[in-house]
Amino acid sequence: MMKILLIDADSKKGFPNLALMKLSAYYKQQKHIVDLIKGIPTTKPLNQYDTVLISCIFSQNREQVLDYASQFDNVVVGGSGFDYTVVLDYDIEHIMPDYSLYDIDFSLGFTSRGCIRNCGFCIVPEKEGFIRDNAPISEFLHPDHKKVVLLDNNFQASPKWKENINFIIEHDLKVSFNQGLDIRLLNREFAEALAQVKYYSWKFKRRGLYFAFDDLRYEKEVWAGIDLLEDVGINLKDVLFYVLIGYNTTEKDDLYRINSLYERGVHPYVMPYNQHKSKLTRWVNRLYYQFIPWSEYNK
Repeated sequence: MMKILLIDADSKKGFPNLALMKLSAYYKQQKHIVDLIKGIPTTKPLNQYDTVLISCIFSQNREQVLDYASQFDNVVVGGSGFDYTVVLDYDIEHIMPDYSLYDIDFSLGFTSRGCIRNCGFCIVPEKEGFIRDNAPISEFLHPDHKKVVLLDNNFQASPKWKENINFIIEHDLKVSFNQGLDIRLLNREFAEALAQVKYYSWKFKRRGLYFAFDDLRYEKEVWAGIDLLEDVGINLKDVLFYVLIGYNTTEKDDLYRINSLYERGVHPYVMPYNQHKSKLTRWVNRLYYQFIPWSEYNK
């Protein structure tokens, strides 16, 4: 029997770490003792551990994680904020996660990996490659859960999206498409299926569907997609569009996308490239745009 310490370096973001839940399930299956620390500790744990596993998702935490990891001889650091190449073994990747690690009442997983897009601002093409099937929802859906968060980078492009969305409908699940859906792939077949789904934000406190309007080059697809969502009976008040700024657009482009989305009846939400904070981000994400014109706020 070994003592395993799992450290969730990015826990302050408020989202459970799927890789650590799978590692916990695997080691507990082997009858080992597993402990979890949320956030980067300020001191070394007093207990002696045989193995320390640290997950770092966000690159801004990398240096602090490496500094802390240097205190241990038997440590492994992984996560997209540290090294894209560190992946779980097959048996761990496809195990039922240990949801008790975070005491959550929803299941979490990927039905597909990768994406068909090759966006320059996104790490997915380098990290996961082209779209491919990963696992059925039943593989990671806990029998006691009626809620599931899907982490697919492009759910609609998945080879088995029909089977997966039918599973959601047939099992009457509440679902959060956490990484958003692709407005450019939206067609009537998918929209009509989506209208039958109980879609929610990841905290399941309100209804929510997420798309992105990152580039004016697919503006026509955005408006056509919004029309289609409305046509199949989806309430546009439940629809949010992420708007990337600070990458390859001007402020004029950004304001056009933001204001046009709001005028069309959906919610814009600014995603600043490389976490760059801006006045425009605050104006939109704090909902000031609904009652203060940008020209006034920007004074």
